[in-house]
Amino acid sequence: MPLYSYACEECGPFDEWAEMSDAEKAMCCPSCAAEAARMMATPHLSTMTSGLRRALSRSEKTASEPRVVSRKHLAGCGCALCAVRKTPTPIERRWSLGH
Repeated sequence: MPLYSYACEECGPFDEWAEMSDAEKAMCCPSCAAEAARMMATPHLSTMTSGLRRALSRSEKTASEPRVVSRKHLAGCGCALCAVRKTPTPIERRWSLGH
């Protein structure tokens, strides 16, 4: 069950565990038993590390505008796509593809 935040007009904000199916319903305040509406939750972006924040930003950008990368292989990079082999791949290594 998730933890939701509610705002009582008399007592102020409080947190309460509730089932997801009951998320839209009002909750009774534990202090005064008045009905309290659920508050809009915001993500805790300030608690994220800078690396996680950058990764989230990159992920959001690529969802709508993927970056097109056209990169050429360097001469002598040694990858299987660029390598010009004069001898066939040994039998014991034929199972490996790519790098």
